[in-house]
Amino acid sequence: MSTLASWLFRVLASVVCLALLVPVAAGRSPSQTRLDFLMFGDPRIELPPDDYRFREGTLALWLAALESPEGDLRQQAQRTFAWAHEQGMTGIQAAIEPLTQNLVGHERLVVRLTAAQALVAIDARQAAQALFDRAQTDGLDMAQLVEPALGRWEFSPLIDIWRGRLADERTSRQRRLLAIRGLGDLRDDAAAEDLLRIADAASQPADLRLAAATALGRIRRSGLEAASRRLFSRQPPTSLADRLVAVRLLRSHDSPEAQSLLVEMADDEEHAVVAGALERLLELDPPRIVPLAEPALAQRDVNVRRLVARALFACPSADNIRLLAGLLADPNPSLRDDVRKFLEQLAQSADWRSDVVGQAERLLSDTRWTALEQCVVLLATLGVDATSERMVELLSHPRPEVYVAAAWGLRRLGAERMLASVLETARQRNENRAELLLGEAGQPDVDQQLAHLFEFFGQKKYQAAEGLLREFIEKDMTIPYARSAAIWALGLLHEDQPQAELVQALRQRLEDTNLPLPEHYWVRRFSAITLGRMKAAAALPTLEMFNEPRGSQTTIGYACAWSIERITGRPMPPPATPVKYRSGFFLEPHPDAQGPP
Repeated sequence: MSTLASWLFRVLASVVCLALLVPVAAGRSPSQTRLDFLMFGDPRIELPPDDYRFREGTLALWLAALESPEGDLRQQAQRTFAWAHEQGMTGIQAAIEPLTQNLVGHERLVVRLTAAQALVAIDARQAAQALFDRAQTDGLDMAQLVEPALGRWEFSPLIDIWRGRLADERTSRQRRLLAIRGLGDLRDDAAAEDLLRIADAASQPADLRLAAATALGRIRRSGLEAASRRLFSRQPPTSLADRLVAVRLLRSHDSPEAQSLLVEMADDEEHAVVAGALERLLELDPPRIVPLAEPALAQRDVNVRRLVARALFACPSADNIRLLAGLLADPNPSLRDDVRKFLEQLAQSADWRSDVVGQAERLLSDTRWTALEQCVVLLATLGVDATSERMVELLSHPRPEVYVAAAWGLRRLGAERMLASVLETARQRNENRAELLLGEAGQPDVDQQLAHLFEFFGQKKYQAAEGLLREFIEKDMTIPYARSAAIWALGLLHEDQPQAELVQALRQRLEDTNLPLPEHYWVRRFSAITLGRMKAAAALPTLEMFNEPRGSQTTIGYACAWSIERITGRPMPPPATPVKYRSGFFLEPHPDAQGPP
C-alpha cells in the first residue's frame, strides 16, 4: 500500500471505528460532573408530562393532501406523516394506500422518495413489494432508504439479490455495502463464504473489507481463527486494513485460540485494533486485560482507557484500584465520571473500601484539578468526614469545578464543626462574586458554590448564617441558584415561625411577574415554599393568586398548593395533566373552526 493510500486508510479507519468511540470532542468540556441540589427535592415536585395531541381534523386534511394535484403539497404531507407516526398519531394506517399509490405512480422522484420515507417510518410491510420494485429502478437514494427496511422485514426477494451482489464486481460499491450490512444484520450464514472472500482480499476497497468483516463477525461464532491469524500476520508487514479485518472477524468468537490472538492484538500499535480486541476480551475474560493495563492506559485513545478501566473494575485488587484511581485525573470528563462511579461501587464492599478511600485521600493532595474534583465527590459520597478540613481549603481553589465540588461535598458530609469556617468563606466569596461569576451555560461557578453552601446552612439550621442569607432575597438575575438556595434555607431556619419582614419580602418576590424582567421562576417557587414552611398565614392571598385550584400544572402552582396545604390543612388537588395541541404544520384545521381550543 502506497504512503498516500496508507494515510488515507488511517483517516478512513478513524471514521469507520466510531461505533467503538466516544467523540474526542467531549474532552473539551471542562467537566460533566452533575451535582444535585437539596432544594429541588424538598419538597419534591412531580408533575405529569404534557399530553400532546393532534387537533381534530388534522389527519383528514393530511390525507387529502396526499392526493393534491400539487406535488410539493404531497411531499410535505408525506414527510409530516413520517414524523407524526413517531409522535404517536392515531389512525395513520389510513395513509398507507395513498402513500403506496404515490410511490408507484407519481412522476416526480422527490414525491416517490418521501412516500417511501413515510411507508418505512410507518412500518408498512404490506407495501414491501412496491418499495422493492422502486428500489430497483429509482436509483441509489431510494435503495439506501428502502433496502434496510426490507431487510428488517426479511423480504426474501431482496435477500437473494443481496447474496448475488457479493460476487458481482460490476455492482456499485454503495449497493454492495448495502448488501453486506443487510446480510450481517440478518446473520445470514449462506453469505459467510462470500463475505470472507471480500474481507480477505487486499484488492477490495477498504470500506467493503471492513464491512464484510463486521458482518461475518456477527454471523460466525467460530471457525474464523485461522483467517484472522493469517491476516494479522500477513507478510510483508501487515497493513492496518488487514489488522482491523482480523480483529473484527473474532467479534463473536470465544475459543482459547481466539482469546490468545485477541491478547496479541491488544498490544497492536493502532488504537482501533487495540480497542476492538479489548472490547471482546472484556466480554470474555477481563483478567486477561489486567497485565496489559499500564501500557494501555498510556494510550491517547480514550476508548482504550475506558475499556481498561472496566476491566480493572471487574478485577478488583489493591494494585488495580490504584491504577483505576489514577484515571480520576484523566483528561476525558466522561471517563473521569465513570471511574469515580466504579470506585464508589467497589467501596460498598468491606474488602475494598479502605483501598478506595486511601487512594482518594492520596489524590486529594494532587495538583490536578480533575483529580481534586472527582476525589471530593467520591469521598463525600462515601461519607469520609475526616476530609472536610481539606474541602474547606478547596473552597478557594482557582478552578470552579473544584470549589463547587468542595461546597457540595461539605453539604453532603454535613460536618457541623466546619460551619463557622464555611460561613466565613461564603462571606468572602460573596464579596468577590462579581469577578467569580463566569456566566457559562452548563458550567459551574460561584453561583452554584454559594447555593451548595447555603443548603448546608439550611439543613443544619445554622442561625449565624441568617444575615448573609437575607442579602440574597433582593432581585439579581445573575445568581438564580444562590438566591433560590438562600430563600429555601431561610424557610428551614424559620420553620413554623413567620417573620413579618421576611414574609413581605418573599411575597414581593412571588408576585414579581412584571415584564420586561419578571423574577426568576426558581426564586418565585422557593419563595412560595418558604412562605408555607414558615406557615405564613398573612401570605395566603398571594399564594392563592398563583395557586392552580384545578390541579397544579406548573412548579410554582404546585409550590403554592403545597404551602396552602401546610398553612390551612386544605389538601392539595392532584396535579393536572396539561393538554397541548400540536401546531405549526404546513396544513392544519383552524382552531376556531372545529375541535378543542
